[in-house]
Amino acid sequence: MALTYTITYTFTDDSGDSATTAINVPTTFTLAQYTEFVRGMAAFIDDIVSGVVSFADFTIGVDLSGLTANTVAATSDVEEVDSFKFLTAAGRPVLIKIPGTTEADVVANSDALDQVDTEIAAFITAMVTGVAVTGGTISPCDVDSESIASLVYAREEFRASGKRR
Repeated sequence: MALTYTITYTFTDDSGDSATTAINVPTTFTLAQYTEFVRGMAAFIDDIVSGVVSFADFTIGVDLSGLTANTVAATSDVEEVDSFKFLTAAGRPVLIKIPGTTEADVVANSDALDQVDTEIAAFITAMVTGVAVTGGTISPCDVDSESIASLVYAREEFRASGKRR
């Protein structure tokens, strides 16, 4: 199955409620062309809805079938999450919640994740210093593109299934 990119449009009605719809597109164009498509399609959609086209997201799908350790453990549970809070240099929070906590990564008698654990430490380092790619380093950031500067906490939390916030 070929991967596609996904454009998700958010609509808002007169009571402030919102809903989304997604349109898949092929992966063969430039970012500038996708931006043009998103805006052009939004204009067509705007002409046929009674609410407001309030936002669009562009999602790039990536084939992860090559991950060798990407298997489901017998005790995995997406309601148990690794919760990380980072700060930018300006002090703005960046929250990341990753479903499926590995219980061995939780410090005994607490909800803290073991930051000395090799995999946990590697994730925290990647979030703060970035990931090396061809031609540079991509660093995670906040919504204003300010890079993450520090970790506030790493702990286990619980949430209802299906929520990704």
